[in-house]
Amino acid sequence: SNAQNAANVAIGRNNKANMGSTNIKGSRVKGAVLNLSNVQNAANVAIGRNNTANMGSTNIQNSRVKGAVLNLSNVQNAANVAIGRNNTANMGSVNIKGASVKGAVLNLSNVQNAANVAIGKGNTSNMGSVTVE
Repeated sequence: SNAQNAANVAIGRNNKANMGSTNIKGSRVKGAVLNLSNVQNAANVAIGRNNTANMGSTNIQNSRVKGAVLNLSNVQNAANVAIGRNNTANMGSVNIKGASVKGAVLNLSNVQNAANVAIGKGNTSNMGSVTVE
């Protein structure tokens, strides 16, 4: 995806603001998962409770995978913000939850002149990270 000069906003409760991101939920993929997003001069915001703001990120939840997971996002001059309670702000990151992957997990994202912010209580902010739980 190519998101430039854009704003993506989720306000309220249990919302997701995804920009240039890949999300797979119940999971089980076998081949590769690729995110080649280009996000520039953009704002991605989630405000409220239990919200998630993903920018140039790859999230896979209950997982399994087998092949490779690649995140090659390019994020420049951007702001990714989660404000409130129990919110998450991911920028140029790979998050895999239930896990089990067998291939490689690669995060080659390029994040420049950007702000990734989580403000409030019980919030998480990931930038250029790989999180496997």
